[in-house]
Amino acid sequence: MCFSAEVSFGASAVISTVGVMAIRKSVNKEQLFLAMIPLLFGIQQFFEGVLWLALENTEYASWTPLATFGFLIFAQLIWPVWVPFSTLMIENNKKRKRLIGASLFLGIVLFFILGYRMIAYDVTAQIDHQHIFYTVGHFKSTNWWSGIFYLLPAAFPFVFSSYRHINYLGFLMLLFFVIAKVFYLKYMISVWCLFGAILSMYIFLILKRREMIR
Repeated sequence: MCFSAEVSFGASAVISTVGVMAIRKSVNKEQLFLAMIPLLFGIQQFFEGVLWLALENTEYASWTPLATFGFLIFAQLIWPVWVPFSTLMIENNKKRKRLIGASLFLGIVLFFILGYRMIAYDVTAQIDHQHIFYTVGHFKSTNWWSGIFYLLPAAFPFVFSSYRHINYLGFLMLLFFVIAKVFYLKYMISVWCLFGAILSMYIFLILKRREMIR
């Protein structure tokens, strides 16, 4: 998350708490994967809080690789698979299941492509103007086309869902993606994950009001 270690750890605590509450509201195994999204975002933000400490304090510098990879594993490997899979689990409409299934297939492809990049190239993180700037080799988060390719599995499955309130979540994620790209292009990975983490708390409200996914 942007700004500081304190903000990251604070957000992690709040989002993780909401995540636990969401899990308790899930009524079956199909909903469980959707319910886990806020908790996973909370864990991801904890990694970025640790990364802030490591980058700002030399005594914690040895934590930098673990924290960097921990954050990026969520950002680049987990979300492109987890989002379509969790949406597919609750979907009943056959046509929409095919769309979401195609997104899941693309997410799996991205998992291997981005995973290879993280293994084959140098992964770095640095503080720049109160944001964390991530790079994987010579690849940076400044290309619109790569961002759109990432969105197909990481956000569009929510849009494809037959549940209206899941659609709202998807459209909000797309909106904040555009905002992050326009105003925080260089720090896209960190900023959009912040937006996604905040928006994920809406999942708790969806599960709390069970009629919203009926």
